[in-house]
Amino acid sequence: MLYNFFTNPWMLAAFGAVLIPPIIEWLFRRRKRQVELPTLRYLLRNKEQEKIKRQDRILLILRMVGIGLLVFAVARPMIQHGQQTEGKERHVMIVLDNTASMNQQVGVTTSFGLAQKKASGMVRGLPDHTRVSVALVGERIEFPVENVQDNYTAADKISSLRPGSGASSMTQGIQLVDQYLKGLDEDKRGEPEIYVFSDFQKYTWTDDTQGTNTALNELTAKYETYMVDVGGDPKFNYVVSDIVPVETVLSAGMEVEFKARIETIGAPPEDQKCAVSFLVEGSERDKKLEARMEKKGIKEVTLGENDHTYVSFKHLFAKAGEYVVEVAVEGDEHVIDNRRQYLCSVPENVRVLVLDETAELAPAQRETVFMERAISPPARAGMGKVSRFLANVQHPRQIAYENLDSYAAVILAGTDTLDEASVAKLQNYVEDGGAAWFFMGTKIQSLYKYNKLLYKEGKGLLPCKLKDKVNVPAPAGNPSEKVYLKFGLSNHGSITGELRQSSGSEDGQYTAYVDFEDIIPEARVVTQLSNDVRATLEREFGRGRVFVSNSSPGVDWNYLPATYEYVIMIQEMLRYLVGNPDAKVNLKVGDKFTSPVFISSQHLLLRYPDGGKAPRITPEKRPGRENEYFMAFDRTFQQGVYEIDAPEEVVPRRRFVVNMNAQEGNLARLDSGDFGDAFGSSRWSWIGPEKPIEDFVANLHTVTELAAIFLWALVICLAAESFLAARFGKRRGGTA
Repeated sequence: MLYNFFTNPWMLAAFGAVLIPPIIEWLFRRRKRQVELPTLRYLLRNKEQEKIKRQDRILLILRMVGIGLLVFAVARPMIQHGQQTEGKERHVMIVLDNTASMNQQVGVTTSFGLAQKKASGMVRGLPDHTRVSVALVGERIEFPVENVQDNYTAADKISSLRPGSGASSMTQGIQLVDQYLKGLDEDKRGEPEIYVFSDFQKYTWTDDTQGTNTALNELTAKYETYMVDVGGDPKFNYVVSDIVPVETVLSAGMEVEFKARIETIGAPPEDQKCAVSFLVEGSERDKKLEARMEKKGIKEVTLGENDHTYVSFKHLFAKAGEYVVEVAVEGDEHVIDNRRQYLCSVPENVRVLVLDETAELAPAQRETVFMERAISPPARAGMGKVSRFLANVQHPRQIAYENLDSYAAVILAGTDTLDEASVAKLQNYVEDGGAAWFFMGTKIQSLYKYNKLLYKEGKGLLPCKLKDKVNVPAPAGNPSEKVYLKFGLSNHGSITGELRQSSGSEDGQYTAYVDFEDIIPEARVVTQLSNDVRATLEREFGRGRVFVSNSSPGVDWNYLPATYEYVIMIQEMLRYLVGNPDAKVNLKVGDKFTSPVFISSQHLLLRYPDGGKAPRITPEKRPGRENEYFMAFDRTFQQGVYEIDAPEEVVPRRRFVVNMNAQEGNLARLDSGDFGDAFGSSRWSWIGPEKPIEDFVANLHTVTELAAIFLWALVICLAAESFLAARFGKRRGGTA
């Protein structure tokens, strides 16, 4: 231990020389003979004698101190800053918080920019051959700099890092830093010291307080750890937390309403107006996206402290195409969460494939004629569009020639024309996110065949086993005996508005239906008959949905098509079945984008929202699918529009949008006291914005020699002793 404080600790053995002055004093003091005289006691009480004794003690102490200072000087004491083990190289591990809140404004820069400036300056000032590693904690944890010994290379790499829009778990970040250091060889690890640059946002650090506390305690028990505060002092923040179309199924020529949620975190100035703009991508595709965005509306709202409101905008897409819709707010300094985008596909019509054995007959003679008109009602000249859907009626055997991916839903009227190849194609379509709706009817000759091909003991498309056909007897003059759909009994998401308020119409009487049995546990009841029999069931299959109805789509087994509820039911259920076709291309930071790939022999190039190129993506084979491929991309750390640089025939959607998590807009943060209360560890040190981190780190493990200080103290001590000895000698009548 002495070697940590003295260069020559063995010289401390000379400390015994401090006793030489009192020994000399004792040896050479004048010996007096004691004489018993009664009057001598008055002489011994002489004040002058007491003063001389006090002066002698002062000189004795100064001589002893002088010898002690000389011993300390030759032992060469030193001060070592930090806790570095002797003989080991320094290893500086920098942990950069790269969550979205680090984009907050701090002076003329951002928290992330300030962290970059401080970290790169700190690295440049380190001694040569110091090892440097950097962990970037954003929507994922990365190590862009690993064990680099060239300070300027490491500093340049830190300066080139880009701010992110995501939010990883700080617990996971600390654990991965610990694992990274453990994984280094002993000779390459050196003596680690860790610097965490963060704004210490509460959402980032206290999302899992217990886990972070455990990970932090384990880390600080082994390594010197410093918390470097680069946060600002935000008063309030506006956040666009959501934007969705009220009706997710869109088409050209019909107005759609977009609803945005605007939040305020903190307390904005009283009566401050927040301007909310609605922008839609224009058709001039040769310009950059920012230049193509056209402002279509603006509204002002007033929000109080920690308040929220919804703002709606209506828009009509005149032409089919793919559009970026954006809502943006103004009025605060944290701009990264002031906008939110939505990528929507707007077809001319949403196509629905109806498979009907009578498709080759005249339209009025088809079994699905009422359904076809409910899906796409005929319109007169000069009328606007009344439905977003368009039905294409085909014979079931045509499924082999149809591209099912071009349809939003497939409806299969009761048919006996089923084979394994058709069912496999339909099953793959639903598994990839498609929608299917099965009806019963007179054309079904064998329920066993349906069960074998479509139920498959619960593993097929159907959510239940088809039992028997039930003929409903005509009521004998008692209307209450009629069997019909009772919409009011349903709480399913497809039964909404006017339909839910309707108790059902007796005019839609059922004359026959098929009983269901062995219903899978995951199935949901969509509608029920007035006799409590389940009329329609739903199941999820892969990424898609399946409906099965127990009666015919026409008037063969029921008179429902004759009621006004029929058209509403078909439209609402189709909207529910189709769901949101754009859900797969509207993601949050950190989500994974996946897409089918039709041409698998080439690598795909993807561009980030800032125009940078992502690493080439190699399509992968789909498990259990022959000659089918897909792509997956999870480096969604920037918000904005990503674009796949490939022709339309390669992937179905070439663009997708990434938005940040709304929780990242809460900029409330921890100070040193809050941080200590939350994590209760005394083994880390807090470095506030007022402390120059560059100088602190450069001098952290330096050694300060104190020998010169002790030598100067010795000179002063000897000068004082000489001066006092001369002065005391004169007072005693001696010679200086």
